[in-house]
Amino acid sequence: MTEPSVLEYWEKENLDKYFMTNKSENGEAIAMDKSDLVRIHQLIRQRKCFTVLEFGVGFSTIIIADALKKNKMDWEQLDPAPKIRNRFMFQCFSVDTSEKWINISKERLPDSLQDFVQFQHSRVEIGTHNGQLCHFYKSIPDIVPDFIYLDGPDPKAVEGTINGMTFQCSERTVMSGDLLLMEPILLPGTFVLIDGRTNNARFLKNNLKREYEIIWDKEGDVTTIELVEERLGKYNLLGSDFFKTNHGRYA
Repeated sequence: MTEPSVLEYWEKENLDKYFMTNKSENGEAIAMDKSDLVRIHQLIRQRKCFTVLEFGVGFSTIIIADALKKNKMDWEQLDPAPKIRNRFMFQCFSVDTSEKWINISKERLPDSLQDFVQFQHSRVEIGTHNGQLCHFYKSIPDIVPDFIYLDGPDPKAVEGTINGMTFQCSERTVMSGDLLLMEPILLPGTFVLIDGRTNNARFLKNNLKREYEIIWDKEGDVTTIELVEERLGKYNLLGSDFFKTNHGRYA
């Protein structure tokens, strides 16, 4: 995504209004990567996502909530309203290991977006998957997301030791195994965006068993994983199924 298109999208979606008061203690604006935030917003809007699971709170939480709010407005224009099986429509479930950052994120979240986010604190512990070192959140929201944003945890937040190894080792990359645990319950069409964490993305690619399209954007430093299996049935459809045009593009 080129910089002009990022700025144009940012302005068109009026996203600046959420960050006017986000200043550091010395009054300077807190740095944010608009390119990353626009990517997240665009994907959720284009795919008309219903339920987002976010690992790692931040400015992304605000962006996700805004995209879900706009998706809800689009959904309410459909007549008649489709019937699907989803108790958590237009909700972002944001999980983090830091209660401090959860509280900061709550304070940053504008009143207009409060209804679109649920925060959850969880510890992360070292573990294994098929004998391979990784780590798992101890408490994950009991949902079936159609969009997952993987940008946490900090490796230093991972507790525990296996055979003398820890994630307190500064040279060791993060290695989340949570998606492997969740894989059987994911719906066809589920989309995963991994921010950086390329070694973790490769670990997931090598261990996921279902049919996926996996793309590594080296320049953008992100990996996307889409579950491309055939839909299960009429009650397990995703938002994108209701908004495709005759040309197969998202409206």
